[in-house]
Amino acid sequence: MKVVSVVVTYNRKDLLEECIDAIKEQSYNLDKIIIIDNNSNDGTFEMLEKKGYTKNEKFLIKRLETNIGGSGGFYEGMKIAREMDADWIWIMDDDTIPNNKALEELLSSLKIVGEDVSYLASAVYGINGCCMNYPGVSTRRDKDGHLMWHKYLKDSIVEIEGATFVSLLINGKATKKVGLPMRDYFIWGDDGEYTIRLTKYYNPAYIIGKSIVIHKRKGNGTLNLEKEENINRINCWYYFIRNNLINEKEYFGNKRMFILMLRFEYKALKCLLKPNVKYRWKKFVITNKGIFAYIFKRYDYQAFKNRFNS
Repeated sequence: MKVVSVVVTYNRKDLLEECIDAIKEQSYNLDKIIIIDNNSNDGTFEMLEKKGYTKNEKFLIKRLETNIGGSGGFYEGMKIAREMDADWIWIMDDDTIPNNKALEELLSSLKIVGEDVSYLASAVYGINGCCMNYPGVSTRRDKDGHLMWHKYLKDSIVEIEGATFVSLLINGKATKKVGLPMRDYFIWGDDGEYTIRLTKYYNPAYIIGKSIVIHKRKGNGTLNLEKEENINRINCWYYFIRNNLINEKEYFGNKRMFILMLRFEYKALKCLLKPNVKYRWKKFVITNKGIFAYIFKRYDYQAFKNRFNS
């Protein structure tokens, strides 16, 4: 069984170094560690050279010519892993620190589940122990109409339908059937679209409670446009809004998409009208820019329609 890891990084060399150290210390031996560098300018590539990873056969380092975002990075890394005929592709961001048995627990759970799953997710915690990146619980039912999410609950396994790219073990066969992540998404929403695509068009997925990782994201709270004070991250909300509207329409229908659009507009107006909100006008403009980008298809619409062939 060939297991390959894919890590996407951009300007976080210290976290990347810690992430790689944690991957190297896994109790299960990986066949390859692929690092996709989104054209970092903070000395990331120099750190990788100094550590000897660029000449280490265990590693494959690909430095992109431009920053194509997390979605583009995962697309490139998973494409390489698929070309290697990897049975399983373990993906994560550079601020993900898995404990030394995280991968082993994911793989061990396959014996318990005993079915051809699309992916397995780790349980994610913040640096202060809070729960983070929690997935959407599956609403799949058996032939008698009973919900099935708790079928393996005694083994700390729960069926899910969507997750984030913070420690996912993806079935190589699934990538050949449903394609790769949407690289045009750039950031935010790509993981939601791809994981729902996998469970909808391939097979069920599960979160494995015994596989634990720490997500060292700056700030442990949920994403909140009103409280956002990093102007660079405010720009990223354009993708969050556009991409999630695309996902909602594609997988849940027009009604839920329209409700989500109204929620985004309400939050934008709330930001604009509250006097103590930082960058309130910019937040209002970015929100509406994202909404209009969805309405007028200011994204690679054909690539989205052809995503199964990626």
